[in-house]
Amino acid sequence: ELSVMLGVHRNTLRCYMKHYGVERKYSNLTNVDLDLLITEFKKKQPDSGIRYIIGFLCRHGLQVQ
Repeated sequence: ELSVMLGVHRNTLRCYMKHYGVERKYSNLTNVDLDLLITEFKKKQPDSGIRYIIGFLCRHGLQVQ
């Protein structure tokens, strides 16, 4: 997405990120904490799928693998 916005190929963007030390890091979150967050989300949105869960986590500033 970012590479499209910048008008460069994703490999070019990845190369520049590596060159300048920009890393994509994941949140330091335990499995228990992640399970609790997803359980709370599913209580409110029981029919939602994985894309909605990932969006929910992103809106809360969490990056998971």
